[in-house]
Amino acid sequence: MESIRPSDQSPDVPDAAAVKLADTLRAAAAGSGAAQLLSASATLFAAGGKAILPATTQAAVRKLAEGGAKRALAQVSVALFEPVAGLGARPIAALGAPPAVARVAASSLGKQAVRAAAKEVFKGAGKAAGIGFVIDGAVATVEAASAVRAGRADRAAAAKHVAKEATTGALATGAGVLLGAGLVALTGGVATPVVFVVGALGSIGAKRFLRRVVK
Repeated sequence: MESIRPSDQSPDVPDAAAVKLADTLRAAAAGSGAAQLLSASATLFAAGGKAILPATTQAAVRKLAEGGAKRALAQVSVALFEPVAGLGARPIAALGAPPAVARVAASSLGKQAVRAAAKEVFKGAGKAAGIGFVIDGAVATVEAASAVRAGRADRAAAAKHVAKEATTGALATGAGVLLGAGLVALTGGVATPVVFVVGALGSIGAKRFLRRVVK
């Protein structure tokens, strides 16, 4: 029996014609999840994340992330980036740090607040991972059913395909959220659209990597 062809075979640079349904939904979940954790990530930055990297490195990382997000938004026009569709009228760098960063930095932070922030970040990543599991699992189930009906795979191969896609989808979505949240926790002032794009594209990259290493 032939192996089942995964749905997620988009090229290295996603565009409107190439981004597949699972990629789009998974990336949107990761980007949104990361953006929703801005306040918690800013708390971690103020509590000690700002001391991990030198200020010059923080600025360089922010600039790199902003440049990458700007290029991605210029190249891609699909549902993935609808949450930041209005960004085209304003340069990313001009958006500045989210208000959450300034508010947290100006307040005193206790250990309980830091623990709560870290818990919120991991909870958000876990929630996004669950969404990724459902998305990739559903798409893989349709693929597997079609392959079994066509005689290209038996039930064992179909079940393995669904398990692989669902599991890697979960891991990739959670990784995208942690990447976006980590960007804020380590560098501070990152605009919401940048965090969204970093989380979204991070999940796509993680999914491709996992597909290569998970057999």
